Amino acid sequence: MLKINLLPDDKGGRRAQSGGGGGSIPNLLLVGVIGSLVLLLSGLFLFHTSQQTEVNAVRTANTRTQSEIDAIKGRVSDHQAIIDELAEIHRREDAIQQLQAARTGPTAMLLEISHLLSTGGVPTADPMLVERMRNLGERDRLWSATWDTKRLWLTGFDETNRSVKIKGEGRTADDVGELMRRMQLSLYFQNVRLERSEAATVAGLNALPVQAFTITARVRY
Repeated sequence: MLKINLLPDDKGGRRAQSGGGGGSIPNLLLVGVIGSLVLLLSGLFLFHTSQQTEVNAVRTANTRTQSEIDAIKGRVSDHQAIIDELAEIHRREDAIQQLQAARTGPTAMLLEISHLLSTGGVPTADPMLVERMRNLGERDRLWSATWDTKRLWLTGFDETNRSVKIKGEGRTADDVGELMRRMQLSLYFQNVRLERSEAATVAGLNALPVQAFTITARVRY
């Protein structure tokens, strides 16, 4: 009598189960590889995008810098012409100054001294300064309108590089002081100083006592 076993074989079942599990592992590996590729491609895309942004920013900055350079070149394209024009202006100014120096030079300074020692002569002074002295009651610093200019005379005059040394004699120290005040107020002189003042006598005038002096100053012209 034949017996037919209809129950499943345990070994065969285990083999079937074992074969089914082995097929899922390649699928997982494939999913992992694909995910890695996606992440890599995403990273490369983001990196390329950031690099492209930086490149665009650098190009924009370069374009702006080049525009500024071109603008500067446009402004200085006629640089030499401007230099030549300025040189011509300076030459004209020097010529004008030379003409003015001729009008207000040594000749004008000597005329000023002549005015200071002439009857009725007054120094070429700043009118605002004179008015301020009068308002402040400083009339002792101004010149005397009644001074007798014949009480003082010059015996020597030297001018070198706008530095003058004046020698002379006055009847008294007050006469020397009057000349000092006039020179100090004059616009033609500055740094007026009394270098020497001493009693002396004039030969041939019955030994007339006088006050010998030396005054130094800087000339403005």
